[in-house]
Amino acid sequence: MKTCSLKDVAQACGVSVMTASRAFRETAVILPETRDKILETAEKMGYRYSQRRGRTAREDTAGLQQVQLIFGNADNRMYYFHMRLLTSLEQQLAQSGLECLIRTCNGNYPIFVRLLDRVRKDQSVGTFILGSFMQNQLETLLDTIPDAILIDNWAPRSISRKFTSISFDNRNAAFLAAGHLYERGRKKILLICGQENHFFTQEMIRGYRDASGAANLPFDRRCIRYTDFSAAGAAAVMRQVLEEGLDFDAVFTNDEMATGVYRVLYEKKLRIPDDIAVCGCDDLPIGGQLFPSLTTISLNYNDLAAYAVQNLLGRDQRSVYPEIRLPVTLCPRSST
Repeated sequence: MKTCSLKDVAQACGVSVMTASRAFRETAVILPETRDKILETAEKMGYRYSQRRGRTAREDTAGLQQVQLIFGNADNRMYYFHMRLLTSLEQQLAQSGLECLIRTCNGNYPIFVRLLDRVRKDQSVGTFILGSFMQNQLETLLDTIPDAILIDNWAPRSISRKFTSISFDNRNAAFLAAGHLYERGRKKILLICGQENHFFTQEMIRGYRDASGAANLPFDRRCIRYTDFSAAGAAAVMRQVLEEGLDFDAVFTNDEMATGVYRVLYEKKLRIPDDIAVCGCDDLPIGGQLFPSLTTISLNYNDLAAYAVQNLLGRDQRSVYPEIRLPVTLCPRSST
């Protein structure tokens, strides 16, 4: 399939290639209505604007102590998990004598174009990328920024630009959680995930299937349900499966969604863990305050942040760009 070029966008708008190019540069002089028309057309045609930022000379950047952190918020939600991760990264950067410049992207195409223009001119010594992105925008960012470090996310290795990926071992997290529930005598675990195409959802399913196989129990796809990582979304899923009469005796999800699970089980007068055991993931503070306290998978956010900063500072000695998975641990509590 032919890739849309800037020339194609210019022809569709009836303007010159130079005028079309100006629309993608925040400081360029161009009529607002012309810029809006060009950006709207570019988005509809699937044009990927990617003006790569060149590597600045080492002597020019030696005095700079700023790291840019690009946070994606494509679904317009702020999750507690990301808040903890952002805080840990900012604190670790501060301890290392580095300033943290946070840029945000919510999936809006004109906003994304302005972000790319700023990134291209940025003189930061490094870049972290985390959060939720539209896939094509994430690929464009990674293809634009030399040596970006992707934090707790996934991107295809087909991208031409080299990057390092650092995240928790989400697949093993699901394996530990489901295995723990099976060891507690549960036979049918309801897995409540986020969006079906989300990297975390895919890794949870893989770990869940691994645990089912290790326990010699059948894999039932009806027990996998998708929502939006929110408590309200998980509550809606719980109401639906209970109305369907689905047979299950345990739930595995993340901590934030577990609060919605608790709410519905309480409404339906189902006891935790007597009737339904519940296990979360992320070890958020709210899990310890639920009653009964929530069994969870503990993640060391400070360790991930420290590892990410160390990787950034040592990049001159790095000849490979690995996918790094940090270990996780089971934290048993009263809910299982």
